[in-house]
Amino acid sequence: MIQSHKEADLIVIGSGATGLSAALTAVEGGANVIVFEKQTALGGTSNFCEGTFAVESDMQKKKYITYSRDEAFKNFMEYSHWKANARLVRAFVNESANTIRWLLDQGVEFTEVTINMPNVPRTYHVVKGKGEALIRALVVRSKEKGVEIYASNSVKKILKQDGRIFGVIVER
Repeated sequence: MIQSHKEADLIVIGSGATGLSAALTAVEGGANVIVFEKQTALGGTSNFCEGTFAVESDMQKKKYITYSRDEAFKNFMEYSHWKANARLVRAFVNESANTIRWLLDQGVEFTEVTINMPNVPRTYHVVKGKGEALIRALVVRSKEKGVEIYASNSVKKILKQDGRIFGVIVER
């Protein structure tokens, strides 16, 4: 264990697409952010993704794909027999086009909008270069914006006092 008293407003544990997106969003809001990744390579299983879901994106509009957020919400909820958290599903669907736009702003490129299973609307946005390119773009942008990223650093313990997190113990 190495002891350090480095200050950060936010610690992100894991450098997959979600962790890097959280780090970037926080730093855009003015936070000082550190990302710890236990593996030697960044990105985790996000390196193996091929694309992501979105409804009413600019790419879809250019291709005259008219599948709406309301239709997508209804399909998600019916698929889960209305057991899924409706507020969460609605937020996911409603923000999906903004997510694609945000990823484009971070340098991620998409090649097409297609399907990822039979008999479904074209909502699958294929990443150019697949997951590795997605992670590369997010890492580059994160570092440009001042996010500190440490690979081969495993967070072993989250330190709390009076119900508040005040630090982490990391093993290199």
